[in-house]
Amino acid sequence: MEAFLSAAQKEHSAEENQLNAAQKRFQDVVNYFGIQPKPGEKEVTPNYIFMLWYEFCNDFKNSWIRQSKTISKERLKEAQENIKKITAEKRVETKKINANSLKERLRQKEANVSSS
Repeated sequence: MEAFLSAAQKEHSAEENQLNAAQKRFQDVVNYFGIQPKPGEKEVTPNYIFMLWYEFCNDFKNSWIRQSKTISKERLKEAQENIKKITAEKRVETKKINANSLKERLRQKEANVSSS
């Protein structure tokens, strides 16, 4: 039983040390960011900090999604404009050939000679 108690006391003191270190780190974070306690409260609680962090992350995510959609739309418009420019430059106008013109009669004559 004594061995169990001494082992439990060692574990308890180790856990207590870790708790104190975590509380000190938490206080350092609060001081670093300059977070003030809510009105009517003496100390800043972890729930308060995590609530602030959650709201920040949620707002950031929503803003990121809106910005991504805006950027995607702009890129799509740019791509469509580039495609229009490229196709406009390569567009070739063709004119209908007069069936009685000299060129057309020579083409038909060559076609008849080649096929024979």
